[in-house]
Amino acid sequence: MSGTRRTSSLAGPVGAGYSGADQGYGDTRYTLSDGREVSIRPVCPADGDMERELIESLSADSSRMRFLGGIGRVSQQLMHILNDNDAQHEAFIALHEDDSGTLHAVGVANFACDPDGHSCECAVVVADDWQNKGLGKRLLQELVDAAKADGLDEIYSVESAGNNAIDRVARELGFNCKADPHDYTTVRYSLQLH
Repeated sequence: MSGTRRTSSLAGPVGAGYSGADQGYGDTRYTLSDGREVSIRPVCPADGDMERELIESLSADSSRMRFLGGIGRVSQQLMHILNDNDAQHEAFIALHEDDSGTLHAVGVANFACDPDGHSCECAVVVADDWQNKGLGKRLLQELVDAAKADGLDEIYSVESAGNNAIDRVARELGFNCKADPHDYTTVRYSLQLH
């Protein structure tokens, strides 16, 4: 991927599916375009506090783009949904270790399968000061790879029509974009997986 450099190759499917940290996936480390390093791995329930901190620290604009309207405090119900890795949900977290050795979530990506079991809706959020460094693209690629490994036919995202960052990244990864005929403020990005 342009702008990122993979420095280890421990993540990925072991057997069928991509579901959860309990299946033996390690971290995959990347050097971003600005030289900072992150590790990406499946989300686990213990990541809740870091994920909450990330979401609650987003600027109003980033929160609005991720949640199509913004969010204040993160509820327990939302945290349960975001930390749920099972046969119907996949989630990845990007972590950065600061100078004191403390890990911080700097990005999160997840998808949830539609009831038909053939497609999934995805979402990615990156901390404001980590945007435009290649992390969002890397996280979206993790979701695409997981959806393929899970045998899904399509991955898609419904976004604000004004979200220029996701437009660029999604198109670079081969997603098609279509305006929502029922809501001029949103667009649907989709990628056929086979």
